Amino acid sequence: MGKEIKKILIIRFGAIGDVVHSTALFRALKKFNPDFEIHYATFNLPSTMIQDDPDLKKLWLIQNKKYKTLWKLAKELKKEKFDLCINLQNSNRARFLSFFTGAKKYISYKKTFELHAVENFWITAKPIFKDIELPDKIQIYLPDGIKEDVAKHINTNSKTIGFNIGLSSVRQGRKWKDEYWIELAKKIIESDKNTEIILIGIKKDLELAKKISNVSDKIKSFCGELSLLESAALMSHCDILISSDTGLLHIAAALDVKTIGLYGASPILRTGPYGPLANAFYSKDRKCVPCNRRKCKYIDANDSSFPCMNDITPDIVIEGINNHI
Repeated sequence: MGKEIKKILIIRFGAIGDVVHSTALFRALKKFNPDFEIHYATFNLPSTMIQDDPDLKKLWLIQNKKYKTLWKLAKELKKEKFDLCINLQNSNRARFLSFFTGAKKYISYKKTFELHAVENFWITAKPIFKDIELPDKIQIYLPDGIKEDVAKHINTNSKTIGFNIGLSSVRQGRKWKDEYWIELAKKIIESDKNTEIILIGIKKDLELAKKISNVSDKIKSFCGELSLLESAALMSHCDILISSDTGLLHIAAALDVKTIGLYGASPILRTGPYGPLANAFYSKDRKCVPCNRRKCKYIDANDSSFPCMNDITPDIVIEGINNHI
């Protein structure tokens, strides 16, 4: 089965981390058959992580989830006469788009929390390509020159630790306490005068970034200043990146950066940083971990972080840094 397949379309709407995790699938397919012509359809923001990927023939942008938009895109995709469509989005709109591409064969992803997302995406193709091999790491490619451009703004001769302090407000179970970031910064600077810290986030993180930056002149904030690609390029210069479960954490892992993930409600088994350079901490004393809830049932509505995230203290992270670098 699969011998007649030459041209493949992969569909994944988002998010950033999911698209990065799905790279293992098309790497496995290209290794299985280098002559495969693989196209990928996704949203604009996550597309920047695969726009320069040598294993992809063409990238198709999904402008929005409206059925009218998807129908228009499907008509364009149908002209490509795909032999196989691999739908990695478990939604009716993605199934709609996949069906109307007119691909000769169609397979769809089934989400499970018993596998890491990387393996879950990869295994979707196994019914047709039973001999494809799972890569031991994920990998993305940045545009030429961007790493050199951002390097001008940091001291590349010192040890550099990245803090990704940015996080969506709807995911309380992924937020680390502001006080912990500040305390961690103090402990790192005090323990090693040759270490510099860079802060990555968005504009809403500027207040926290200022508090952390006040700890030392060896801390520099880039919050709200960089595009996603520039943030990725900046992280590529880090000796280690510390982050909760976000797309940037998974981008760093895909750039061969040593990572420490801070996990509360998120299931490490499914969304932990992936690869040989990845590490993560979680609360080991709470039976409710991981609950994967957006809001904790044990705290008041005004509380900003989960107890399980609070269990991961700066001292635990310091020990992880010392063991990991």
